[in-house]
Amino acid sequence: GCMMNGKLYPFGHIERTEDCYTCNCSKGGMQCCSLFHSLAGYDKKKCMVVFNKKRCDFDVVQKDDPSKECLVSSRV
Repeated sequence: GCMMNGKLYPFGHIERTEDCYTCNCSKGGMQCCSLFHSLAGYDKKKCMVVFNKKRCDFDVVQKDDPSKECLVSSRV
């Protein structure tokens, strides 16, 4: 198998790791791609980014009221 962040994964395709990556594990090593997008356009002064592991995505919320979402203009 392959080790990633202290966890052993079996050889073959891994649909989703604990850290939100999809990977292929072989004797040559492990190749992974993220299941989430980076954020590009949001108000960094008023908002903060929180990673949601359950959804493998980022939540952008207001710093002074995290129950309210912020507008995100683009994800890359």
